[in-house]
Amino acid sequence: MSPLPVSPPHDPHDPSRTAPAGRESEYRRLHHALDRCAAGAGSVIVLHGSVGSGRSDLLYAFTDTAAERGVQVLVGTGSPLEREFPLGLARQLLQGADLAPEEAATAEALLAEGAASGTVPAPSDRPAGRLTQRVLEGLFRLVRGLAERAPVLIAVDDRQDADPQSLEFLLYLVRRTRGTGVLTVLSSRETMTPAHPLFEVELARQPHHQHIRLDLLGTELVAEVLRTRLGAAAAERHAAEAHALTGGNPLLVHSLVADQERAGSPGTLVVGEGYRRGLMHCLHRIDPLALHYARGVAVLGTGATPDLLAELLLLAPDALPRALYLLHAAGLFRDGGFRHPTAAGDLLAAMRPLELAALHQRAGRLLRAAGATAATVDGHARVAEGHLRSSLGPAPAAEAGDPGAALPEFGGGAGAWEVPGPGSVTAEEAAAEDEDEVTEEVAEEGAGATGGFGPVPDHALQLWSGRAPAGPAVECVPTLPGTVTDADTALRHELKRLRHHFWHGRIDEGTAALARFEAVPGQAVHTEPLRHWLAYWYPALLPNPARRTGPHDGATADRGDGMRLLAALLAGAVSPEDAVVHAELVLRAGRLGGVRTESLTAALTVLLYADRADRATHWCAPLAERAGARCGAHWNALLAALRAEAALRQGDLRSADEAGRAAFAHVRPEAWGVAVGLPLATMAAARTALGLHQDAAHFLELATPAGLEHTPAGLHHRYALAGHRLALGRAEQALADYRACGDTMARWGVDHLPAIAPWRLGAARAQLALGRPGSAAALADQQLARLGPVGHPRIRGLALRIRAAAGGPAERTELLERAVGLLEEAGAESELSAALGELSEAHQHDGDPGRARRADRRVRRTPALAVVPVRPPAQAPSPVSLLPTSPLPTSALPTSLLSVPPLPVAGRPLPVAAPVPEGTAGGLSEAEGRVAELAARGLSNRDIARKLYITVSTVEQHLTRVYRKLGARRRVDLARLLGPVPPGTADGTPPRPAFPRRADLVAG
Repeated sequence: MSPLPVSPPHDPHDPSRTAPAGRESEYRRLHHALDRCAAGAGSVIVLHGSVGSGRSDLLYAFTDTAAERGVQVLVGTGSPLEREFPLGLARQLLQGADLAPEEAATAEALLAEGAASGTVPAPSDRPAGRLTQRVLEGLFRLVRGLAERAPVLIAVDDRQDADPQSLEFLLYLVRRTRGTGVLTVLSSRETMTPAHPLFEVELARQPHHQHIRLDLLGTELVAEVLRTRLGAAAAERHAAEAHALTGGNPLLVHSLVADQERAGSPGTLVVGEGYRRGLMHCLHRIDPLALHYARGVAVLGTGATPDLLAELLLLAPDALPRALYLLHAAGLFRDGGFRHPTAAGDLLAAMRPLELAALHQRAGRLLRAAGATAATVDGHARVAEGHLRSSLGPAPAAEAGDPGAALPEFGGGAGAWEVPGPGSVTAEEAAAEDEDEVTEEVAEEGAGATGGFGPVPDHALQLWSGRAPAGPAVECVPTLPGTVTDADTALRHELKRLRHHFWHGRIDEGTAALARFEAVPGQAVHTEPLRHWLAYWYPALLPNPARRTGPHDGATADRGDGMRLLAALLAGAVSPEDAVVHAELVLRAGRLGGVRTESLTAALTVLLYADRADRATHWCAPLAERAGARCGAHWNALLAALRAEAALRQGDLRSADEAGRAAFAHVRPEAWGVAVGLPLATMAAARTALGLHQDAAHFLELATPAGLEHTPAGLHHRYALAGHRLALGRAEQALADYRACGDTMARWGVDHLPAIAPWRLGAARAQLALGRPGSAAALADQQLARLGPVGHPRIRGLALRIRAAAGGPAERTELLERAVGLLEEAGAESELSAALGELSEAHQHDGDPGRARRADRRVRRTPALAVVPVRPPAQAPSPVSLLPTSPLPTSALPTSLLSVPPLPVAGRPLPVAAPVPEGTAGGLSEAEGRVAELAARGLSNRDIARKLYITVSTVEQHLTRVYRKLGARRRVDLARLLGPVPPGTADGTPPRPAFPRRADLVAG
């Protein structure tokens, strides 16, 4: 690539004098940040752009100027070949530092220690490898020491290819350099899926973070480059044609200019070797899936349909729009094809002959099945045979009429996507039927985004075939000019644009656009599905269509449509019990195909809001399997978020956490729109239940779009915030939040569905924490009265638990027995475990130790205990230790409510009751703790292996280490050492407090 032209420096304080052509504005922003850095205000800047956008030229031009100003410059470059080298990028940065000999020795020791510890696998919810605090703090002190001598510029190119340990160090560094003279500039290339999404989320939330996107050059900027290097006359003649050939890609522009310089002045624009090399450089550095797509277009031509391309490349159809977007965004494609006629041949020439032969063979077979002419099919057969001969010698015989049938299939194997067979509903068909599919344009929303993608190019502004891409975000992908040829497709696109406003919380714009659309005669009938969608996402915005008929009227909606059913449930037009029946019919039909994914997610939401999280959990697995193969990233993300919420409501915190992280792995937080409140709330509630309050606060503090408070996702978010505050002892704030949730539900007319956000129960727990059992009992009674005689087993069981804790001892046992039955019916295992523990204590207080022991044995057999961590992290404060002591005397309240700390959920963490013997590892690991707990509950080694998905031999090894560390000799010793209460009476029955723990209810 030819170097970008640089004007000779004139004024060192004028950064535009040394800026690469067309990048003056971005260069000036970098220099402003450098000026602030020199004044002691650090910042972190992300340079982001497509392949060939000139990121590296801009970055290194900036570092050269910074070095001339006396700034200490530390430079590093990521590489796919070095991604597995722990702290490899950090080593590059420090090798260029002006360190004293003793500092250099310290740096080398820290890097060696970090590289060794970086090989230990890290938890999947952390953004990078597991480095010790000593290594991170030591490296930070070295950089801070440099900044005390002179301003420091840390410049990282190709950050997307950096090793995770170096990214962890960079994240640790930028969190601490806001008030220091350290400027961090990270350059990254646009890809299909960010390699480290949580790193990008953490980076974007830093208050001193800036995002600079390098867009393609416009015609005027291309003309300026030509004017600088070729003269004004050549610029005037060739600017428009050069822009058409390059799309404004700086690498291609300078490659094309180099061709003109070599050719002299022929009067016409010469497309030579420089342009071709630049194009191949871009194509082979772009995301592999985009390269794969480009090869498919090179074989089939620009007229190929998405269906045919998907089948040729053995890809899910929803994966294609994202690849096409990347090719357009880099300026490599125009109108769905290459910009120069020789590009397709150049790209295919770089492929291996056998691979190219297989691709042509498959293309011939698909074209023949699609009814292509014999000449077209035979052409692919001849090409395939020629490539095969050049690689393997004479081609094997093929069946008559089946060109190249004996050739190997391209891209096959276990990892290939299956192509739907005859009679099945393909992804294209589902997309065509799904009028309500959500699409979002992150270009307008992603000013703070650090990865993924940016604005759609001007030449490709609409949706392509109406499908959202299977990428890390939900976005608006290009529609190629001329592809929208029928009124139905145009109508679908217009409805998607309407929904786009609401998805990002732009309520006024969306409402105005909807009014304009419906003002056109005959158009209002087409917005009924959109209004059902809005009835859920914005309950108070427009009249719910399901309210037009009386409650429980069977004619209110098509019960085979999940979204209409959800609208009817919210409107009270169908009872929760009937809604559950119809929702499961929708989900059952969905397993067979032919049901839109939005209908399925709405049916799952019906189950959750009808208080049947157990049934929602039952349906999540088969639906996730179906969606994974046929749906885009946003539907997979929504299903994962619903799966996480269902698991949370059942107390399965491990599954809730895994599903919540999967939701954000599919779609970046900034691309969720207003729906982001749901997974954020679930993750925060799960972390709160586990006592990980700093993690919970992190999820609750993430920026959310405007308008979130008008949606159910915002309601879930506020309810999770209330629970977090209650766990931290801020009971008054939590009570206000719970009441605000109640006011919102009443205003929306959905207070008949307490499972959406059971605010009365939350407020009752807050009243218990404030020492007001009377108010808590009144709230519980009010909730029970509103439930009616049937339904809502989980909510009813929770209300009875609170009522038992707030009431007198005479009624406690009966209330808890009823609560146990209801929670068992609902499948809420963690709540069931807590209720059984309280029932055991109540029986003990009543003088019935036999029934107390039976209840206690049921607690130990409850599967929910297996999902509770072995012990809470040392840094997580105990939720109850922050709660105020009740002002009421112990005679009025159960002593256990004041003296026993609550558990993360209902199950008890496993404290190490016996001292750890000398020379041991210092305690049980998480894996050893899980095995020890199950063994203490009486499970055999084979049962433990089956439950934890490990081998029997692994179980035996864990138990051997557990016995050695705890000084135990047999299983009964484990039950004693790991039990939740100390050893007690001679018959082995531990002494129990008199009544259930109110603190347990406060925390969970």
